[in-house]
Amino acid sequence: MTTLYETRDRIARFYGRNEKVMQAILKFILAVTAFGMINHQIGYMKQFANVPVTFLLALLCALLPANAVVVVSFGLVAVHLYALSIEVCAVSVVLMLVTALLYFRFSPRDGYNSVLTAILFQLRIPYVMPVTVGLTKEPKSMGSVFCGTVFYFFLAGVKENEVVFSAPAEDTTSISMVSIALKQMLAGKELMLVLITFAVMTLIVYVVRRMSIDYPWTVAFISGIVVETVILLCGYLILELDEKIIWLLIGNVITILISFAEQLMFFNLDYSRTERVQFEDDEYYYYVKAVPKIVLTEKEKQVKTISGNGSRFTDSGSISRSVLEKEPRPDSEQRELRQAAGTAMRDRVDYGVRYTSRDKEV
Repeated sequence: MTTLYETRDRIARFYGRNEKVMQAILKFILAVTAFGMINHQIGYMKQFANVPVTFLLALLCALLPANAVVVVSFGLVAVHLYALSIEVCAVSVVLMLVTALLYFRFSPRDGYNSVLTAILFQLRIPYVMPVTVGLTKEPKSMGSVFCGTVFYFFLAGVKENEVVFSAPAEDTTSISMVSIALKQMLAGKELMLVLITFAVMTLIVYVVRRMSIDYPWTVAFISGIVVETVILLCGYLILELDEKIIWLLIGNVITILISFAEQLMFFNLDYSRTERVQFEDDEYYYYVKAVPKIVLTEKEKQVKTISGNGSRFTDSGSISRSVLEKEPRPDSEQRELRQAAGTAMRDRVDYGVRYTSRDKEV
């Protein structure tokens, strides 16, 4: 475990020293992944579905705030759906406007969450996001997870009904296309099931991790994952989506591992040194439980110089006083330096006395 703690501290120090650069790199990677997923899912506008455009847009998002990834993703989806069908594009624009209003109203600083939710759905481990939000943020941040969930299901529905939406104009009417798009958007039973499950899961994780118990984060995310598994398992059986059950179980196992990693990075406490303090003032009694964090002290490296050039020693071999004054050292090393300096000074004084006495004799 000590190795893990040391690695964690090194990562934290490295990120702290290079925070701006690391944020730009992470935004670039997030944007490339999101735009690549969109192009793979609904890349109907070939001019925008190529690698140079994807990297150029990602580079632009890396230099802008995190919400730029969300806005550019919405724009890219609208462009691709316009190439598929004007009616579907209009419905998607309305959906994205409503989603954006809800997002900027409740969780405007959680741009990463919306994009990450859609990406994790593609990787079949979307359960990581409600657990992460419940552990690290407030319940209102669920809005960003909802936006990413709706966004993913809408794109998946468009892909599923691609043949209908791309049919010739004489085979379908604009009204029928709009009705199909609205039905796909509003009547998705799986979408409703997932949204309700994520809301319950996030609230359970948030409430439990704030309790005054030992290991609250561990109890919180395990409780949330168990409840989420039961709800989704029952829902999939009712909706006859048996093929999703295996991925549900695999995704939850991966979610547990990721949650343990998050706890190691952000909330690792030493419960063996728990202290309980009680005190009072004129109006209240206070009962405080203090649990220290696990923090490793960095090992100090001491290097003793045996010999040196003229920067540390004078021409006569004595240690320069500026070295003693400007270079802070441990007490033991300072004593050794002072003793060496005193010995060198006594030798110089003895040499001067002997030299003066010889002059007098001469």
